[in-house]
Amino acid sequence: MKKREFFVKINFPERLKTLESLAYNLWWVYNNNAKDLFKMIKPELWQETLHNPIEILLSLSEHDLQQLEKDQVFLSRLDSVWNDYIEYIKTPKWFETIRDLEKHGNMQIAYFSAEYGMHESIQSYAGGLGILSGDHFKAASDLGIPFIAVGLLYRNGYFHQYLNSDGWQLETYPYNEFYKMPIVEAKDENGDPLMIEIPSYNSLIKAKIWLVHLGFSRLILLDTDIDDNIPENKIITGKLYDGEPEMRIKQEIVLGIGGVRALKKLGIKPTVFHINEGHPAFAIIERIKDYMMEDGLNLYEAINMVKYTTLFTTHTPVPAGFDVFDNNAIYKHLGPIYNGTPLSIDEVLKIGKVNPYNSSELFSMAICGVKCSIFRNGVSKLHGKVSRRIFNNLWPNVSEPFVPVGHITNGVHLQTWVADEIKTLFNRYLGENWYMRPYQKSVWSNVYEIPDLELFEAKNILRTRLVEFIRKRTINSINKRGGSYSEIVKANEILNPEILTIGFARRFATYKRGYLLFSDEERLNKILNNPKMPVQIIIAGKAHPKDTEGKEIIKKIYHISRKPEFRDKIVFVEDYDIQVAKYLVRGVDVWLNNPRRPMEASGTSGMKAAINGALNFSILDGWWVEGYKNNNGWSIGAGEEYSDPKYQDFVEGQELYDKLENEIVPLFYTKDRSGLPREWLKMMKNSIFIGCSEFSTSRMVMEYHEKYYTSLHELCNDLSEQNFANLREFMNFKNEISSKWHKLRLVKAEIISDNLYMGSTVKFYAEVYTDDLDPNFLKVCVISDTNCPKIEFEDPKFIELDFKESKDGVSIYSREVRLTCSGKIRFAFGIFPKNRFILNEFEDNLFVWE
Repeated sequence: MKKREFFVKINFPERLKTLESLAYNLWWVYNNNAKDLFKMIKPELWQETLHNPIEILLSLSEHDLQQLEKDQVFLSRLDSVWNDYIEYIKTPKWFETIRDLEKHGNMQIAYFSAEYGMHESIQSYAGGLGILSGDHFKAASDLGIPFIAVGLLYRNGYFHQYLNSDGWQLETYPYNEFYKMPIVEAKDENGDPLMIEIPSYNSLIKAKIWLVHLGFSRLILLDTDIDDNIPENKIITGKLYDGEPEMRIKQEIVLGIGGVRALKKLGIKPTVFHINEGHPAFAIIERIKDYMMEDGLNLYEAINMVKYTTLFTTHTPVPAGFDVFDNNAIYKHLGPIYNGTPLSIDEVLKIGKVNPYNSSELFSMAICGVKCSIFRNGVSKLHGKVSRRIFNNLWPNVSEPFVPVGHITNGVHLQTWVADEIKTLFNRYLGENWYMRPYQKSVWSNVYEIPDLELFEAKNILRTRLVEFIRKRTINSINKRGGSYSEIVKANEILNPEILTIGFARRFATYKRGYLLFSDEERLNKILNNPKMPVQIIIAGKAHPKDTEGKEIIKKIYHISRKPEFRDKIVFVEDYDIQVAKYLVRGVDVWLNNPRRPMEASGTSGMKAAINGALNFSILDGWWVEGYKNNNGWSIGAGEEYSDPKYQDFVEGQELYDKLENEIVPLFYTKDRSGLPREWLKMMKNSIFIGCSEFSTSRMVMEYHEKYYTSLHELCNDLSEQNFANLREFMNFKNEISSKWHKLRLVKAEIISDNLYMGSTVKFYAEVYTDDLDPNFLKVCVISDTNCPKIEFEDPKFIELDFKESKDGVSIYSREVRLTCSGKIRFAFGIFPKNRFILNEFEDNLFVWE
């Protein structure tokens, strides 16, 4: 039986048209007045639909619309919210204040990610990577940066988690009805849906283009669940992170290659490409092909043009986390796409390998991203160091500190994650426009003006709301698995809104060690059931469907929570998502994180807790290495890394219990005569100040812009100028210098000084045998580091020497430098290629040490 369907649009009266416009712009997800407006229409449905305004509007009958049109209170609030939105759009943004029209006039940043966590009603995310992408998207709009994101529209999204009566994780997959989501079809000039096409080994893959709007930012989502596709291609955009390699490579082809084609279809010409993790790296391959076919560049020129306009961000702390595909998979899936083009699959394979000529090496999406980007970064200072170690094999002669991989520490979108009660305090004591300038540290100094009593009461409200939410959610879980009435009665009594509450929520990968807090049940019992100072724990998180070890950890915790001594004190919350996360990070007093260092790349959930006044208790890993200041939380360990995991678990488990028992719990319950825990409240304010002033996505995106986006944009314009004349000149330079590099040698290098005192002047002098190479093509440097305790450089400074003269193939370079500090100065002489387009001395593996 052939079934057909059609969609009936709502015919909004003129007075309510702005309501539709608001619903389809995700600005509302972090504007309380807008959310309250939609909630006002149908409060119960607002809760049932996970706060989805589109479903609210679709439920309206003609009679409902007529009633709303007559409701003067509603219309007044609608006008107020619309004015807020217009003010948001019209208020000058940060980018406008720093923009140089001559340089930035055509700037357009394209950001590729496999997932986006923007709101609980849009199921297009799995975890931290997606939430970070969503927060990046929001902050780009707040800052007014020209930003367009690219992703996939998943019909089934990521799985929903539920536990059976034995505590074993089971999975169900949602069915996303796109017409119920705040997304719109992209249409051509005739009003027909815009599509992109990708050749495949079995059939043409077609994908429909959808658009999501948020303030100034746009998100392109690709959807293959259309009738034009054969069944196995319809499900490419079915499940997020499908575990099968065959489906995984298809998804990443649609994301990367399809994403580039979608941008072209929409007439968008990015000057900057930001590849977020390895999943979208095929976008690089597609762009190389485009430069060859459309602009007549050869392979070498095309690769470099792509490289010098691309940023690659890695979130992975171990090489095993990168997606890899064998040669046959690349031939099978990319062959049909690039047959008949100047780009051969043999050349594609070389791009994704450390050793291009190793036929047994797998094609790595991350290696592809790193090799074809001029900027790469980890997502915290420590993760930058870890990433330099991971990718050191691409620069085999470069010592680890000089590997050209940087870092930008992640942040969180404050307007999304700060609780309403805390926002009210911010409005009262920081000024109502704090959210317009969250990147200015001075804005946050007034956090210390918030009265202790008001902060204490706000946290009590949030903790109470968390407990009520978890009781309701637990009852729903009991009903779903057919639990008894007595279980429901007991669920109404779990947790206590007045006692110290610890939160632990994350993906249940084994390295995150969800079991550590439960390793000594006797000691845990003593801490939780102390009659004078009781404690409770809330746990949440999913294990990957194929991660049996992760599921076993969840099951173990579930069984412990069912024991009589823990029944009311430990709760596992099923189906961790944005909604659960908001209640948790806002309501808990302590946020626990105990991964195996250095396996946590960043850990943004701890930032979300901090900005709501929770105190972090964490391993010194990820962001906490930078965020921990002694007065805003606690550390577990001092940053040690162990070779024996069992011994590490024992040592850090004991420290975890010791600090809870002797420091954290007593401090929470130490109150003055007025009943306030003054020292705890001081730490809460420190936590809020440091979290908000240093770890917002506004700061993060500004850092991306200043450190990477601006340079990439300028490189794009410069290199493509005059039909790529500058690019070709640069390629000629690279060819010449690489062909003659083997002739170079440092003949003489010395430091000349009458005395070595602070304030005196020293002369660095070098003689270099340059043969027939232009001495102006060389950058002769002294690399120095002051009071560095290790053999390796930690914070090297590059002092370029001036070219003086050449004679008989020997060039002289020197420079006088004033000594501005005392102590041990370690230095070395080095020679590097010099060109205005070379942004890192070690990029091309061409250098000579003394």
